[in-house]
Amino acid sequence: MIPPQIGFSAALLVAGLVCLLGGLIVSQTRYNALGSIPLIVLMFSFSWWDITYGLFWAKAPAPYPNFWLYLTYLGVVIIPPAALIFAMQISELDEWVKPPLLIGLSIVPILTIALMATDAQHNLFFGGHSTENIGMIINAGPVYWANTIYSYLLILVSMIIFVRRFRQSAGIYRTQLGIILFGLGFPWLNSFIFLAGLSPFSNADNTPFSFTITGLAFTYALLRYRLLDILPIARSMLIENMSDGVVVLDAQDRLVDFNSAAAHTLKLAQPPQIGYPARDFFSAWSELIQTLSKPDDLRAEIFLDQPAQVFLDLKISRLQDRRNNLLGRLIVWRDITPLKLAEAELREQVIRDPLTGLYNRRYLDEALERELANAARLNRPLSLVMIDIDHFKQINDRLGHTEGDTILRSFAKLLIRHSRVEDTLYRYGGEEFLALLPNSSRADTLKVAEKWRGAFQELHAMHHQEAIHATISCGVAEFPTQGQTGAELIARADQALYQAKNAGRNRVVAWKDILKHGS
Repeated sequence: MIPPQIGFSAALLVAGLVCLLGGLIVSQTRYNALGSIPLIVLMFSFSWWDITYGLFWAKAPAPYPNFWLYLTYLGVVIIPPAALIFAMQISELDEWVKPPLLIGLSIVPILTIALMATDAQHNLFFGGHSTENIGMIINAGPVYWANTIYSYLLILVSMIIFVRRFRQSAGIYRTQLGIILFGLGFPWLNSFIFLAGLSPFSNADNTPFSFTITGLAFTYALLRYRLLDILPIARSMLIENMSDGVVVLDAQDRLVDFNSAAAHTLKLAQPPQIGYPARDFFSAWSELIQTLSKPDDLRAEIFLDQPAQVFLDLKISRLQDRRNNLLGRLIVWRDITPLKLAEAELREQVIRDPLTGLYNRRYLDEALERELANAARLNRPLSLVMIDIDHFKQINDRLGHTEGDTILRSFAKLLIRHSRVEDTLYRYGGEEFLALLPNSSRADTLKVAEKWRGAFQELHAMHHQEAIHATISCGVAEFPTQGQTGAELIARADQALYQAKNAGRNRVVAWKDILKHGS
């Protein structure tokens, strides 16, 4: 009769309770997470193996001497298939975890337990060897060895799957998988120690301790690195290869993960360390740092004035568990620079005259009030010039619209060439044009308009070897002395233009000059 080993038994019972605690933590906090069920089964199986083997060495009351030793096998046969399913579920292979696979993985454990329980009828499990006064099963039959080889084969496949995912992962996921691989490596190390005859326990199986270390590694990854909180399913496909920038922060706004697109957008010379505070990672985005203090989700557009201008569509989403506790934040941004440039181009098409390239009347309604407000705020003059090409209808009737369009385009180019950057030029309608000159007095604007008139008079087009001459008439009005609103200013400039036409055309008239002559 093997005497009780209280110290060895106590160590096993403590290890079993630790694994049980790990399984309870998963079942209570991460039950709905992918991979949680096989992990719970694993932790409870580790616990079952430790506790039953501990009760065996404590010589706890039992129906027959090796009752507790045989009972350990319920945990022994479950651990390998549970480890394989766990590896598959968190390594992009979840589509394989279907009923046929689960049924197939269940056959060997069920058959092994059944043959062990009925060994007296066939001797296939123990092989006719005595099991009295032993602390572990060493000499046994073909079923025992077949199950042993099968179990280590499943654990080897699990490790291969984890190694594959480890090589594809980054950030906190790589750390999680590294800890899991560390834990799964201990059963293999224990096997080498046992085969080399270096086991510290005489007539006792130290395998439960090696798997307990595996359970402790899983528990550590669970508590320290939040295993199963944010699972890296298809990360290499859905995150790392995304053109969108992706950053994951924990509840304390520390960096948990990021993809290469995020590092590229932020122009980072070196990849940041996991655990970096967000304020360091986003040091160039001061506005974003302020928004992180707000509890709500956020959707905004950000403009970055880098060597090239970049527009980003930014979204910040809270990551919560099923109890609505904050786990962290997911920050995703998309480069919308092409969209913004297309919008700007479309807006230009909407507000510009397609023939001359000048602004159209629609944009005048928007810009005029803004320019008047600026002039009033800065206490500066603003002048408006109404321009009409003289006898343009006759030119169109005589030469055709094609030649008329050529004259309109030529005059538009002349206006642009002889205007300041801050001036805005409009095709007001037909052969009418309008010029808005900020910070320009009536006297200065008269000189500019006279320059336009003289230059256009000298400009001529050719039609069938014949020179075509055209002239313009201009009316000038000044804000605020000659109009307080846009409508008043346009009306006064139009009245001045009407006076210029009545006076013989090809001339510039200011609205104030009309008052002097009593017109």
